[in-house]
Amino acid sequence: MTKSIPCILTVFIFLAGCAKKEYQSFEELDNANIREYIRANNLKVSQYKETDLFYEVLEEGTGNPIDYKKMYPVVYTVKSLDGVYNSADTLSSSNRYADYFGYFPFGSAYAGTPTVEREGDFKEVIREVLKKTNGKIRIIVPSRLMYGRNGNQSLGIPSNASLDYVVTVHDNFVDYEDGVIQRAMTKAGLNVEDFTKREDNSYYHIIEPGDGDPVSADSTVTVNYTLKNPDGAVKNSGTDAKLNLAGGTVTGFTKILPLINKGGKIRFFLPSTLGYGIQGDSSMPPFMSLDFEVEVKK
Repeated sequence: MTKSIPCILTVFIFLAGCAKKEYQSFEELDNANIREYIRANNLKVSQYKETDLFYEVLEEGTGNPIDYKKMYPVVYTVKSLDGVYNSADTLSSSNRYADYFGYFPFGSAYAGTPTVEREGDFKEVIREVLKKTNGKIRIIVPSRLMYGRNGNQSLGIPSNASLDYVVTVHDNFVDYEDGVIQRAMTKAGLNVEDFTKREDNSYYHIIEPGDGDPVSADSTVTVNYTLKNPDGAVKNSGTDAKLNLAGGTVTGFTKILPLINKGGKIRFFLPSTLGYGIQGDSSMPPFMSLDFEVEVKK
């Protein structure tokens, strides 16, 4: 028996050596998946320095130099390379970010300070390659730099999912948001030409002018209302709700509702500057355009 032990050990070591050669590390798996994705989709990407990130500038930046210490509205799409997770920049309330650029995409609690810089992360790629705002860039990020082996179940991101981002960093957000509103109208089956556009980039259409008392910017009125996201999903609604135009968060009310009298009804779209602002609030995403239909009761 004792004479056979070296033979057994030899076989064991040989088999272990073979298994080691067949084993693919987390990093190797990431890189193989990314390169196959690039090949299969015929992407014209470049490798960033000595990292495992790949990028392609889709639209050159035309705005100001990107600064980690400044706040920007960022719109992005992101999908896993296997297509299981796909979160597109359409008219939805997701895929929007408004904070110091140094926080993107990890969130303030993870970044620590707005000046944080991580060597080789894709914020660096955006800043060093795109360089300026109002441009668009694709960046493919290995899973180990994002959600890793566990993925993110709450978002639907699977394990070991490398991600394909397309990121637009805005500076002047007016034109983009105006486009969002016009696309929202089209999606809702409305004719943009039926709406009047104001200088503040809000749009309104008077459904019923009303034959009651005038509404002023400091009125308190009773309303029936429906609030929708730009994608048409109802965000909130109310019946016989009391509304103080002068003291409300949505400053667009003071500009739009006085266009009708009591008993009237109006449909209007507000840019985020007349709503909840670039950062939104606890119930509203960042820089969300608002679609209201309001009836002012007599």
